[in-house]
Amino acid sequence: MRKKPLVYSLFFQGGILLLLFILQFFLPTYHHSSVSKIMVLASYAVAYNFLLGYTGLMSLGHAMFFAAGMYAAGLGIYYLELSALGGLLFGAGFTLVLSLIFGLFALRTSGVSFLIVTLMFGQTFYLSILYFNEFTFGQDDFEISRI
Repeated sequence: MRKKPLVYSLFFQGGILLLLFILQFFLPTYHHSSVSKIMVLASYAVAYNFLLGYTGLMSLGHAMFFAAGMYAAGLGIYYLELSALGGLLFGAGFTLVLSLIFGLFALRTSGVSFLIVTLMFGQTFYLSILYFNEFTFGQDDFEISRI
């Protein structure tokens, strides 16, 4: 009987994300932007809740995967001239490969060691973005033409 609250919780969280997704098509521009930001942060919170709440693994490099997906999607659209859907799929695929590679190392540890390894991977990704500034634009903005 313990699984029902988990199922209801996941359906509730998924329902809220679905509602926000549908609302963005009917709201004015300002609210559309706000709902988009809320959706990104809500999906981040749901993923972190799953990681910490249900598996007990506290990660300090969790944001790296969101940044990797966004950077890969943006750079795929910018350099490879992908469509919006192509950029989204490229970003998701890149993040999947990155998570598989990092997961091979990080999931062999637990406790404080897991925290240190995830922090190390997060900082490695961050410094790689800054080091390859000519290609990734580092912390500078770059514009993608409206698709």
